[in-house]
Amino acid sequence: MKSEALIIDFSDQLKEISQGLSFLGRPRYQLSYLHKQFPEHQDFISQLEDISIPLKVDPEEKRQKIREVLLRLESADLDPWIKKIFVARLEDYTTLLRMMEVFGTVFFYQKCTELYGTGNIKHLESGFHYFVDEVTKMVESDQSTKSYTGDEGIEFLETKLLNVFPRDRFEVKPSTSLLSDSSAGRRVLKLNTSKSFTENQLNIFLVHEGWAHLGTSLNGQDQPLHHWLAAWAPRTTFLQEGLAVLVELVTGNMTQERWQKIKLRHLACLMAERGSNLNEVYHFLIHQDMDRLDAFKLSLRVFRGVDPRGGQAFTKELLYLHGLIQLLYHLSFFNLHLSSVFAGKMSFGEHVGILAHQHETKIVSPFFPAELDSPECLARLQKLKDLCRAIFKGGFG
Repeated sequence: MKSEALIIDFSDQLKEISQGLSFLGRPRYQLSYLHKQFPEHQDFISQLEDISIPLKVDPEEKRQKIREVLLRLESADLDPWIKKIFVARLEDYTTLLRMMEVFGTVFFYQKCTELYGTGNIKHLESGFHYFVDEVTKMVESDQSTKSYTGDEGIEFLETKLLNVFPRDRFEVKPSTSLLSDSSAGRRVLKLNTSKSFTENQLNIFLVHEGWAHLGTSLNGQDQPLHHWLAAWAPRTTFLQEGLAVLVELVTGNMTQERWQKIKLRHLACLMAERGSNLNEVYHFLIHQDMDRLDAFKLSLRVFRGVDPRGGQAFTKELLYLHGLIQLLYHLSFFNLHLSSVFAGKMSFGEHVGILAHQHETKIVSPFFPAELDSPECLARLQKLKDLCRAIFKGGFG
C-alpha cells in the first residue's frame, strides 16, 4: 500500500478508536456527596449522572484495537515523523482508557496531569501573572445593549457562521450540556437555549466555538491527505483552547467579564490542586461576584473525575491561559500566519512536524475567517505576540 493510502487508512483507524472516548465532556459525580453539600442546587444536581453509571465503552476491546494498529504501524512504510504522531495519539487514547477505569481516584488526577500538565509549576512564574495583568488592560467591559433569547441566539449564530462556512457543513442546535453555555463538535455548534445572552457573548461563542473549534474540525475533514487532523486527541487540547481564546482577543470580542471568568477558571483549578475542596472553590467563586449556579458549574468542571475533597483537579481547565501563551510564542518563534494552526486538530509538536514537512504534507485551511486578516485583528495579534516574546524570552512551559 502506498504511503498516502496508508496515512488515510491509519487516520480512519484513529478516528474509529477515538469514538466514545470524549467521556469527560459529560462527566459523572458522587451525587450523594453533592446533594448533601449543596442543597441549594438540588434540581441541577438531579440532572447529572452518578459516578456509578457505567461508561458505554469496553476498555479492553479498545486496547486490543490499539495493539493491532500499533503492530501494523511497526512495519508500515511511513516516514518516522508521521509514525511518531500516530503512536503518540494511540498512547493518548490508552491513557484515557485508564482514566475511565480509575475515575474518581487519585490515579485519575495523575493521568490527567500526564495529558494536560499541572498548575503547580507554571503559576509560580512571575511572568505569567504579569502577562495576565497586561492583557487585562487591553480588554473592555461588555458594552452590548441588546439581549437575545436562546432561540434568537441560535439564529444569530447560524447567520454569522454562514460568512465562513457553507450551509451544508454545519448546524446550530440547542445544547444538552449541563456545564457550559456553548460547545462545538465535528459539525455542530450548540447553545444553551434556557438562557439569554448579550450580543457580545454570542460573538464570543461565534469565534471561540464556531471559528476555532468548529472551523478546525471542518478544515481537518477537508484535508486531501492528512485526515488524522480531523480526529480528536487529548494532546490537541493545549493548542485548541489557546487558539479559541486568542481568537476572542484578536477580534476584540474579549471583555473584562469574560477575561475575569477565564482567570477564575485558572485560579479555581490551582486552588483545587493545592488542597481546596469543592465547597471552598465554590464559595471562593461566589466571593468573586460570580452567579451562584455558574460558580457551582465551574466548580464541577474543575473537579471532573477527581476527589471533591481537594488536592486534585481536572487540569484541562488550565489550558485556556497556558495554551494562549504557548500559542503566541509558537506563532512568533516560527513567524507563522494564524491560518497555519487552523488546519485541523493538532498539538504543538504535531504542528512542528507539519512545518518541517510542509512541502509534502499538502495541508490546507479552506475555512479561515477573512476577518482575522483585517488590520485591526492583525494589530492586536502583533501586540500580544510582542508582549509574549518580551516576557517569555525562552518560551513558556
